Amino acid sequence: MTEKQRKQRAKSPSKIGRGAAPQKAPKKNYFSQLMDTPEGRELRRQWSTKPRKNAGRPKGVPDGYRKAEIDPLRAKAKKEAEEVVQIMSEKLNIEDQYAKEALTTAVEVMRVPGETRERLAAARLVLDYTKSKPETKSQVTIGKAEEFLAGLLAEEDDGQTPQAGS
Repeated sequence: MTEKQRKQRAKSPSKIGRGAAPQKAPKKNYFSQLMDTPEGRELRRQWSTKPRKNAGRPKGVPDGYRKAEIDPLRAKAKKEAEEVVQIMSEKLNIEDQYAKEALTTAVEVMRVPGETRERLAAARLVLDYTKSKPETKSQVTIGKAEEFLAGLLAEEDDGQTPQAGS
């Protein structure tokens, strides 16, 4: 056998015909093709401007909760709030029905997870109507100042006037 008669080695077929890199092929996205025609653009505009049905969380549901999760917590807090206000009204002699209802709502807001600002405002409201505020220190200071002046007057009446620089 001579070199010319030798069998040719096997070669892989050409990459041109079978698609060299299918991952690099141009993508055919439905929405990008939709924007190529005027009818498609109009259809896309209609979809974009259509109002959403039930978009997002329902009103009154705090972050991190679903409506189904928060409803049992609210029911439990309402029941506890009614019991607490019942005890408060007995101890503090609250007779007004509207005052009891307002306190019940405030205690309920305190017990339900939600915005910290709202819970603090409710706690402040409950404390304002259930606890008396402490006396201010200005009354004590005024009393001491009056005692000091009375002491000076008493010394002056005794004939012992304080002399400066003697």
